[in-house]
Amino acid sequence: MPRIRVAALADVPPGRMLMVATERGKLVIYNCGGAIYASEQGCPHLGAALDEGVLVGTEVTCPWHHWSFDVTTGECTTNPLAPKSLAIFPVATEGGDIWVDTP
Repeated sequence: MPRIRVAALADVPPGRMLMVATERGKLVIYNCGGAIYASEQGCPHLGAALDEGVLVGTEVTCPWHHWSFDVTTGECTTNPLAPKSLAIFPVATEGGDIWVDTP
């Protein structure tokens, strides 16, 4: 997987998320108490933009149907029968920048 710089760490304060467009598609970057995570932007249910949802702790809630996903694992936390999980990508922070390994 190629590693790409997606944002400055200062662009995503704790408790916030940021959508970034890359050559490989749109991602959401999450700052969960100083820990940085990245996922696909679209909800795996029906494709809603997760950056328009709500982030509480390490869970993002979809704005359309209120399914929540753990941004550390991608697992749906509100629907045990969810057919898909959220795609999560490895993240590194270096020199104040956020880097993501994308497929």
